[in-house]
Amino acid sequence: MLNEVRDGKKLTKNKIVVGTLDDNVISFLSNRGIAVHTREIYLTSKSLSHLARESKKRRGAGISDVDILNIPKILMSPSIIKIDKRKEKLNLIYCISKECKSVIKVVVDTKFIWRGDKLSVVKTAGYVTIDNISGDKNYEDVV
Repeated sequence: MLNEVRDGKKLTKNKIVVGTLDDNVISFLSNRGIAVHTREIYLTSKSLSHLARESKKRRGAGISDVDILNIPKILMSPSIIKIDKRKEKLNLIYCISKECKSVIKVVVDTKFIWRGDKLSVVKTAGYVTIDNISGDKNYEDVV
């Protein structure tokens, strides 16, 4: 998948579907007036570049290639789904430790416009601790 996205082969404008939004999530966002361009969640070459950049990984703003390949799994069964009320972006949290202290946070923008296409895309992802999110008033649980 990484090579397909990087090379832009067999893809429409260098993007690939990596997941779909659940009906409950779409309903939640619609009730709050947050646009949802597509049910499918895409990973674009730009997003992949952001995730895979070594300088980003060193400061925790990127994830490993192995975890990038796990994005479809994370999107299919996140441990927690939150909305960042300031930026109106979904935060899908996936526990990577038994106590759920260390997590992967995948940020999905449901109203992204890229090269004229209106998409729901993986904007970024990174490793965080659950405490960084759970105590923040700007995050709300998605039903």
